[in-house]
Amino acid sequence: MRRAVFWVLLIAVVVVPLGGTPREEDDELQPVVESYYRLAPGKTEEWLALYTKEHLPILRQRQKAGDIERIVIYRPFLHQGGPPWDYKVILVYRDFEALGNRAAFDAAERRLYPVWETHRQAEQRRWEITAQHWDNIMVEVRP
Repeated sequence: MRRAVFWVLLIAVVVVPLGGTPREEDDELQPVVESYYRLAPGKTEEWLALYTKEHLPILRQRQKAGDIERIVIYRPFLHQGGPPWDYKVILVYRDFEALGNRAAFDAAERRLYPVWETHRQAEQRRWEITAQHWDNIMVEVRP
């Protein structure tokens, strides 16, 4: 369900420009997606193992294809306030077309995980131990 909501919002952001009519310089903007994960207590190691095995390879395939330019995973070293999160994943996409290309994501996922039920169950477990998740889609400000 969370994945479906993310993609609906993503498509709305990509298809419906927030600033009215697109500007010429908007064609050059690179979307940056920050995904935050707050996990159930004591589940950070399990979550990271599942993410690394079941989701990261898909992102790396998209990186090899040129859709994603950079993938970075962070964990907090020291929290200075909130909101609290356990992992943050930053994806820098080539452009908004690459960001909205769900077909490429699905194709990579199917290629990498031919035993679909095993993959689906592992991904379901990853979301079960995710207490909170939110995404920020940003672009660089160029003054």
